[in-house]
Amino acid sequence: MPDITFDMRTRDRETGKMAVTPTALDPGTVGIVVVDPWNFHWCKTSSERVASLIPRMNKCLAIARSLGMPVYLCPTDVANNYVGTRQFEVPLAGKRHPVPDLPDPVYPQPADGGGCTCGTDEGGRCQVNFGWDGMNPDLVIDDRDLIVDERQLLYSLCLEKGLTRLLYMGVHTQACLLGKSIGMLGMLKAGMPCTLARDLTDAHGMYDPVNGITPDDFTEGIVAHFERYLCTSLNLADTWRAAGLWDDAWVVDPVRITPWGVPSRPHLFEESITVTLTAPWQPGAAIHYTTDGREPTPASKLYSGPMTVTETTHMRASGFDSEQSVCLPSEGYFARLSQRPPSPDIHLSNLPLKASGPGHTHNGHIRWTPGINPPQKDRNNRKEQLRLRGTKYVRGIGMHAPCALAYELKPTYARFVALAGVDENIGGQEMGSNLAMHPSVRFRVLIDGKLMAESPVMRILEEPWRFDVTIPEGSRVLRLVAMDGGDGNREDLANWVNPGFVCKE
Repeated sequence: MPDITFDMRTRDRETGKMAVTPTALDPGTVGIVVVDPWNFHWCKTSSERVASLIPRMNKCLAIARSLGMPVYLCPTDVANNYVGTRQFEVPLAGKRHPVPDLPDPVYPQPADGGGCTCGTDEGGRCQVNFGWDGMNPDLVIDDRDLIVDERQLLYSLCLEKGLTRLLYMGVHTQACLLGKSIGMLGMLKAGMPCTLARDLTDAHGMYDPVNGITPDDFTEGIVAHFERYLCTSLNLADTWRAAGLWDDAWVVDPVRITPWGVPSRPHLFEESITVTLTAPWQPGAAIHYTTDGREPTPASKLYSGPMTVTETTHMRASGFDSEQSVCLPSEGYFARLSQRPPSPDIHLSNLPLKASGPGHTHNGHIRWTPGINPPQKDRNNRKEQLRLRGTKYVRGIGMHAPCALAYELKPTYARFVALAGVDENIGGQEMGSNLAMHPSVRFRVLIDGKLMAESPVMRILEEPWRFDVTIPEGSRVLRLVAMDGGDGNREDLANWVNPGFVCKE
């Protein structure tokens, strides 16, 4: 295999001046380490930004494999979920070598953006949530790839393969990619030269629209810090392009949205949020977007700078160059919370429970799925205290979706009010790390069969959805429905908190 020229970028420690050194390397001597390409992250924006790297990563890794470069997938925390696969078992059968323990590299600690890239104020930040139970489902895993999550194992594989350099990609740049057991710092201490693929990483970043800082800006600063104090970097797609291995017709980079909620994990906000669209690896692209869920075209609104969103919005965006699409379409979903409702005059927990409609019912009688409790008064469905986003509640109804309850409406009732969300108690259980996927619940309020209000998909540890529904004159029956979020009903503990009726004056 002929050598490939890798343009290694560094920065002077004192001045920060950039330098690029073309370096010819046998690709078979360069291993690729993919750090934490997880399927989810507790931060919604971080989760989507990881997903946005995958199309480019798939193309780059396919080329690397064709050149004989070994690929090491390192989904730390969840590697054991791949026990029994060839990729996991083969490394374990190999020879173990002692790891040199050289002095730590001397470098200033890189900046920490706080971890959440959704916003700077508490209302714009994600509540810490569980996230990952495996690798991103769109990441192509080849039969030749190996899955490792241990420093000695990775070092031993490098020695057995005769590798002289490791090329790192993945997340988050200054956190897991640097500091995990298989991270760059550990391998540098073992004497293994490392290079960062700067087009295939994302920092544990921040979003500060007031000061014009996007997660892309923050990541760029972290990459510059690495180049100055820790390692070389390169743009891997540009490397393959220079070698004649990259097809410029490939469209691999989605428009990045900040904050980045999607319909399955919406971004909730109070009054307004500032939304930014970027295409860092397509700098010449004109970004066009819609706010009604339609696919964007070159005739759609042209993005010119940060936008203020004040209403529930389903945004889609794409990048174009001379009418030609150069970015994968992206979508963002932002759901505005209404005003917090008042306490009811009549609490539902003082009224009889009557199951109705979809749920565990048969001929008007309650029939519960084995292992699932019926709805509970003033407790969650597991008969524990009601908890939503760190707050304990005394009054409410605890369901397990899917479930529906019916209540007779009286002429004195003016409004139905409630808070609704996924019970938090489940977060303390040893359920693995996939609780960002499960549970997921959508709440609905119907009056006489007409949908009056509904929540977006709600997940654990989110701000509760707020219901304040006017009851039309002459209405007879109110139904409260808790449905799964489209991914099954695993752990879908649905709480209606302080639900009830506000009476006419």
